[in-house]
Amino acid sequence: MTEPRAYLSFLTPLAAVLAASLLSGCASVSLVQRDWKVSPVPIPEVICVRPFTAELGAAKVDREGVELQAFAREFGAESAGRLVERLGKHVGPAKVIGANERVTNPRHWVLEGRFIRMNQGRRALRSIVGFGLGGTRLETVVDIYRIDPRGRRQALAHFETTGGSNAEPGALFSSPLGLVPRLAVSATASGLAADARRTSRMITAAIAEKLASQGVILAGRPLRARELSPQARARLE
Repeated sequence: MTEPRAYLSFLTPLAAVLAASLLSGCASVSLVQRDWKVSPVPIPEVICVRPFTAELGAAKVDREGVELQAFAREFGAESAGRLVERLGKHVGPAKVIGANERVTNPRHWVLEGRFIRMNQGRRALRSIVGFGLGGTRLETVVDIYRIDPRGRRQALAHFETTGGSNAEPGALFSSPLGLVPRLAVSATASGLAADARRTSRMITAAIAEKLASQGVILAGRPLRARELSPQARARLE
C-alpha cells in the first residue's frame, strides 16, 4: 500500500468517529425545562442559594467513597457561590445560605439545586482529540420557592439543565505552534467546573428573563437563556 493510501485509510474511520462525535457532542449548557409555577412571580428582595447537592450514584468521577462525598460537597458549595456571584451581577441581591438554614421572610427566594448526573469524562481525549470525545456531562435540577406570609412553602419555579464539553477540535487538529495554547485552553474551558459555570449562567438567565418580563429593573445587562434544541431533546427521550 502506498503512503498516501495508507494515510487515507487511517483518516476514513477517524473521520467517521469524529462526525459521530460532533452529532452527539455538546459544548454548552441548555435548559431542558423551565416551569414557572406562579405568574407574576413575587419580586425577590434577596435570592438565597443553598449549596448544591449531588446524586452520588449518578456521579462518574475519579473518586469514590469518602473522597467522592468530599468532592460533591466542595463542588456543590463552589457552584452555589458561583451562582450567587452571577445573580448579583445580572439580577439583584443574592447570598449563599446553609444547607439547613431557615428562611421565613416572604420576600426572600430560596433556590435549591441538585446535580443528577456528573460525568467527568477524559481530559486527555478532550484536550488532544476533542470533537466530543472524552466529553463531560452535567445535568441539574433546580427548585425555587418562598415561605408565604402564612408560613407555607410556595413553589415558584422548577428548572432542569443539561450540557457538557467538549465538541470543538483538540490539539491534534491544531498547528504545531498552536498545540500548547490549545492544551492550556482546553484544560480551563472544559471539564465539570466549566460546565458548572455555564449552568449558573443559564439559571441566572432564566430568572433574569422572567423578572425583566415583569418590568423589574435588573442589576446588570440581561442574559438570554438557551433552550435545548428539538433534535437534542429527542436524543434525550
